[in-house]
Amino acid sequence: MTQPARIEYQAAERYDSGMVMEEAAPAAEHWPFTAARFEVPPGATTELDVHDVVELWMVRSGTGRVVSGDTTMDVAPGAMVYFASRVPHRVTNTGTDQLRLFSVWWRGPSS
Repeated sequence: MTQPARIEYQAAERYDSGMVMEEAAPAAEHWPFTAARFEVPPGATTELDVHDVVELWMVRSGTGRVVSGDTTMDVAPGAMVYFASRVPHRVTNTGTDQLRLFSVWWRGPSS
């Protein structure tokens, strides 16, 4: 694709934790990365995630606590968190509003 294009999201996937994720539509398959937006309800913790790709999260709104390997950090709007390949990670919504994040993942130097 050489021209700018608006990319839609696929249908929302709902998880047992209460997380809702919308991955970028297949039309973006030529990208060197994949993207999604997701929400975590107040008090919920996402399932532990571990994969071969590297990943970057950006917090859009809400507050949370990210655990990645042996590291724990609090996050708020504008915060970005990078996850190396094969390092388990999850997030807990520590606030009273939805925690909204944007995620991008790709095969990086550690994958």
